Amino acid sequence: MTELLGASSGYAVSPPFDSVSSGDCFLQATDGTRFKVLRHVLADTSPYFADLLKEMPPSPPSELPTFHLDEDAQTLHALLAFLYPVHLPDLSNVTLFLKIAEIEDKYGIPEPRIAYSFSTAMGILSSTPTRPIERAIDLFSLAWRFGAPRVCQALSRHTHSVDLTNKDIVEKLVHSSKSIESFIALTELRRQRELALDSIVEALEPKKHLCPSHSSSDNMFFTFISMIRTAARNALLAPFPVCHDAFSFLGIQGMDGIRAVTWCSSCYARADRTRLTMQLQEAISRYPQM
Repeated sequence: MTELLGASSGYAVSPPFDSVSSGDCFLQATDGTRFKVLRHVLADTSPYFADLLKEMPPSPPSELPTFHLDEDAQTLHALLAFLYPVHLPDLSNVTLFLKIAEIEDKYGIPEPRIAYSFSTAMGILSSTPTRPIERAIDLFSLAWRFGAPRVCQALSRHTHSVDLTNKDIVEKLVHSSKSIESFIALTELRRQRELALDSIVEALEPKKHLCPSHSSSDNMFFTFISMIRTAARNALLAPFPVCHDAFSFLGIQGMDGIRAVTWCSSCYARADRTRLTMQLQEAISRYPQM
């Protein structure tokens, strides 16, 4: 039976961690929720708890000691599920799984258990491959660490908008993956994508479709190319970009006539919109995504 062992938090504690289960101490989460546990189980599975609980004398049932930990109730419950020989937590909850991965070293969670759980979580996510993935960069780092190149490739689609110039992000990526090569791989993908923007621009045939006043000046022409590259770079941040219309996709002119890429109405006025869209779709299909 599930009970509440933290009236203030309202978190439901289920066996074998509720008050009627076997245990000789309590672990209290930051929100006040308490979990009844057996010291020897935790000491045998976690160096952290072995050190915390060492030389603790036995206590009578009415005076069980309480140890205050830094984790919230949901994370602490999941941690205990990893350490105890019981069911694993809900691995479809990516945020919760990553919280466990972040405290793996602190509590000494066996790496094979984390790796198995990661594989299971990725299997759940792969059932709907096109849906957005939260904290993809963190999952990518774990996939790299556990030697799962196909998973790395799939997750890299979802990292295009991550700021790889951010020192904190890079340090976390390298620490979690345990390899600088993970960062190098993502930066190389960025370099390939930047080079491939030329093929996206070429699909629009700018030399053919700029009006005379804008195509006669090299400065004006290259300004337009720069704007298209920027628009393409932003549009292609999506893990699975879909182009139904070339002009709308890049902001040259939306179906409603609104222009994100500001240019005169004479440019592309006589262009075959359908043909250019097909050419752009083909270029996007070849664009490096992972």
